[in-house]
Amino acid sequence: MTLYVVYAPATGHVVGAVNAVGVTLPDDAAAGSLVGRELPLRVSTGAGEVAVLPLAAGDLAVHAPDDQPGVFADPLAFGVEQVPGAKPRPALRELPSWENPDLVFSTDSLVVTLPFEVTVQTPVLALVAVGESVRVLPGSIQPGGESIQLGVTVSAGSYGVLVLVAGLAGVLTRVEKKA
Repeated sequence: MTLYVVYAPATGHVVGAVNAVGVTLPDDAAAGSLVGRELPLRVSTGAGEVAVLPLAAGDLAVHAPDDQPGVFADPLAFGVEQVPGAKPRPALRELPSWENPDLVFSTDSLVVTLPFEVTVQTPVLALVAVGESVRVLPGSIQPGGESIQLGVTVSAGSYGVLVLVAGLAGVLTRVEKKA
């Protein structure tokens, strides 16, 4: 068996994993060979309501890391360590969990606040399910900062949100916008 993970190169987060039996993908395999056009992540937004947050295959990459059984239970808790100009490192990184993530909708943005100040520029990628559409919100938290405002306007209600902050476990959750 060969472990393959699909990850978001923008932040390094693993978003899916598969153990392939009798299949060997080429080193330059596209994520679409494993996920099709997109990889849908789902989150409950209320009683019987589910938001789908699809990650486009073109925004994902494939990596064959060393065996890591925990990646199947919680892929967002693992990261691929990318090396500029080379293949990613073989071992997956277990990312520190982000207890009680501080995600709040303001008048015109999703505010992501970390529990600490970052020391290096830190990429952030958020997806917000708004009805049938999904808003993709990229950004970076600058050194010395602990938050970022990602521009999106939503009305009062529940929204499915995926937040990937480089170096921290990914968060897939429901976020309420107050009236």
